Amino acid sequence: MDWKSIDKRQLITILSCFVGTFLVTALFRVDMPFTYTLGSQQVSAGVYATLGDACIYVSVLMLGAPWGVIVSALGAALADLVVGSKLFIIGSLIIKSAMALFVAAFALKCDDWKKCIVVAGMTEAIMVLGYFVYDLLIVREFVVAGLAFLTDLAQGAICGALGAVILRYMPVMEPEKMLRVRRTPPEREE
Repeated sequence: MDWKSIDKRQLITILSCFVGTFLVTALFRVDMPFTYTLGSQQVSAGVYATLGDACIYVSVLMLGAPWGVIVSALGAALADLVVGSKLFIIGSLIIKSAMALFVAAFALKCDDWKKCIVVAGMTEAIMVLGYFVYDLLIVREFVVAGLAFLTDLAQGAICGALGAVILRYMPVMEPEKMLRVRRTPPEREE
């Protein structure tokens, strides 16, 4: 990643994707009233559902890797900080990065609806399973993790549908910056 090779147009696109991801994640959300016990107090778990995942698809398709990954993770993490979900900042950095890397690896293969739906579904599965494991490790209450899992499933269904549409209709702006997934062809028996 060469900082000196970024021109004004690319910098504006990077900043726009970052601000867009942050704003959509922070503003288009539904807070969940889940709490857990910390010492002798009930504390908000900071769980919310958001449309911010849709910005991951847009950012990666516009910027490729690594910038699409960076703005996706940092935008979501900053939104967690601003809305008071401090427990999830590290989780968002890891999980949103993994989602963006997956999109960067498979977006070029989305040439029909079936592939777009599969890629978007797998991307959202990374989110659902990632946050479930994170909830179990950090919050350590099965009820909260289970309720958050259901919330994440709903978010994943909605953002997965949006993601499939974005993958189908938005062109990849920087195809040379997308990750390449190579499959070795099966050996032929003669």
